Amino acid sequence: MYRQVIEYLKTIRKFMVSRQRAAHIQRMEEDAREFSKLHKVSYEKLQLAICAHDLFRDIEPEKLIKISRIWGLKITKLEKFAPVLLHGKVASEYLRNRFNLKDIEILDAVAYHTSGIPTDSSIVRSLVILDTLEHGRTFKGADELRAIAKRSLNEGYVEVIKNKIEYALNKGLLVLPKTVETWNFLRGVR
Repeated sequence: MYRQVIEYLKTIRKFMVSRQRAAHIQRMEEDAREFSKLHKVSYEKLQLAICAHDLFRDIEPEKLIKISRIWGLKITKLEKFAPVLLHGKVASEYLRNRFNLKDIEILDAVAYHTSGIPTDSSIVRSLVILDTLEHGRTFKGADELRAIAKRSLNEGYVEVIKNKIEYALNKGLLVLPKTVETWNFLRGVR
């Protein structure tokens, strides 16, 4: 079943995302082949999550809010302030509604790929890592983070979450509550 969904998502991607976003997704798919083998993660599940994660990223903010309301998604104060943050939740709900997908690992990975989520799921952790570290990303420390993620999925997840928080603080950006919750989970708050 996943293969058919993946092929469908690849087809509609051409109409739903910018060229730059499509290239980002393509690079993630390329990186996922080796990554999934290295960490013994289901490539098919990971590829499905990759194909879906940014499907709604280029949708206008007002439309993301409208879609979220239609589908009965809870919109937080932060998401009202920055509706782009809804794109993962909307994509996850799209998978649930359009394909009757019930795989919680895939749904959570798509919904929380930007923030991370307190979980031990290898699919969720892999998607967060690959979204942050796909080979087209060039930022200070990216190569070091890639080396850590290659060595250990869990250490890679910890370091990517840490990097997200440090980046947001250093740039004066919003720190997502789920990212903080994830950091605390990774530090032992369970």
